[in-house]
Amino acid sequence: MRKILITGAGGLLGQHFVNLLKSKNELLCVDLVDNPFIREQNVIYLRSDLTEFGRVEGEIRLFAPDLILNCAASSNVDRCEREKKRAHAVNVGLVENLLNLPFRKFIQYSSDYVFNGLAGPYAETDPVDPIAYYGFTKLQAERLLQKSGKDYLIIRTNALYGIGKAIRPNFVTWIIDSLRRSKYIHIVTDQYNNPTYAGNLAEASLEAIDLGLSGILNIAGANYLSRYDIALTVADVFDLPTAMVHPISTSELGQIARRPARGGQKIDKAMSILKTKLLGLEEGLKLMSDY
Repeated sequence: MRKILITGAGGLLGQHFVNLLKSKNELLCVDLVDNPFIREQNVIYLRSDLTEFGRVEGEIRLFAPDLILNCAASSNVDRCEREKKRAHAVNVGLVENLLNLPFRKFIQYSSDYVFNGLAGPYAETDPVDPIAYYGFTKLQAERLLQKSGKDYLIIRTNALYGIGKAIRPNFVTWIIDSLRRSKYIHIVTDQYNNPTYAGNLAEASLEAIDLGLSGILNIAGANYLSRYDIALTVADVFDLPTAMVHPISTSELGQIARRPARGGQKIDKAMSILKTKLLGLEEGLKLMSDY
């Protein structure tokens, strides 16, 4: 039975990993939120702020994980721009601390924000050039792993969506909730992503781990769409009024941090290696039918 440390286990991706892994593995889960896995066998949950790593380091070392799944991140792009010290502590400092632990394999989640967004979607080998502090911290974490001499897999993804227990809103759930409240929403037409269903990302990641892949691998959704077209698709699938989705440009939105306009990832490599199908947006949305 493998011992797996999951940081950010109470978040969207972390919850999917726990549900997929809990029956055949021993899990140590750490997150700042309340325990969403009460009474689950094989799951130890530590509620802790991972920027205060010393509070949990002893228990993690005693657990002695074989595999580290680092799902923890400060991913609010504007907040990262405002609170750079905390963004660095979560996105970079935590990786530094985890790399000091004994383990066999380290899985790190990264982002299309390591690119400038002038020529996306991006392949694994394209040159990096972050334009916001969030992307800068994710790139710093990648470089720490690349210089570590340890066995690692960096999985770059983008526009993660899905549902879980008491999770923060993501782009898709925010659209659904807003339209259900008959709230008009303004969505940019000039930012592009391939939205990624969290459960699909978790399943594809576990296959990549089982195959022993290392280095950098893009795992993302099969459709490359503007944020506006994503919103229209969500409204259609959930039978919500598309007339309440108003198109605007990024310059009109006035976001604090710069965004890659044409971000997203090419997924040719993953599709050629993995048997797990990478889902299109409508396929992923239909898995959220209970929402």
